[in-house]
Amino acid sequence: MDDSALLLEKSYQIPFMLFKKSFTAFQKKFVYPKTYLIMALLAVVIGIYAYFVINGDASQKPVYCTVILVCCVLIGFQWYNPKKIRRNLLVAVKEIEQDQYRIRIYPEYLEIGTILPPEDSASDSDTDDLFNDTPEDNFSGTRIYYNKNLHVIEYSDFFMLYQSKTMFYVLPKSDFSEEELEILRVHFSQRLDKTFQQNS
Repeated sequence: MDDSALLLEKSYQIPFMLFKKSFTAFQKKFVYPKTYLIMALLAVVIGIYAYFVINGDASQKPVYCTVILVCCVLIGFQWYNPKKIRRNLLVAVKEIEQDQYRIRIYPEYLEIGTILPPEDSASDSDTDDLFNDTPEDNFSGTRIYYNKNLHVIEYSDFFMLYQSKTMFYVLPKSDFSEEELEILRVHFSQRLDKTFQQNS
């Protein structure tokens, strides 16, 4: 790793309420538009079959009513499922709220991931004392290159980074100084151009 090219390195935590807010923003951008479209289509089907119930063949009314009932159930499912996913995810996130994360910004890519807790080892401790050396934190990260698939959105209190519509990363602004935030803005703007958006 060429540390001389390192532009910014920062460790941070993601507060529970901030993750909740960021995940809700992620769902509003990628989940709810599709959900609302499906719900609208189902509502149209309900309207059509409601018309048939009123003006159609009386012998077919049980079929029409069944279709309407099924559509109502599907609408309820479309409305409830994102909320269930968010609730289950937040329960899991609550258990790792104290985890530490790190981002490293390089000219051509960034690394982002979790700082693993140090392993207790007597032999390692003896070696460190002998050479008066402190080992680097264990870091489990993902390298992400700047390309058209990487998107960054700046909100009022966090940055959201994503490459697909199923996974995202959160950078809380509260853990960065104003100078560091400006480094992020300038770098993302230069490297990502239109895929960097400010949505404050």
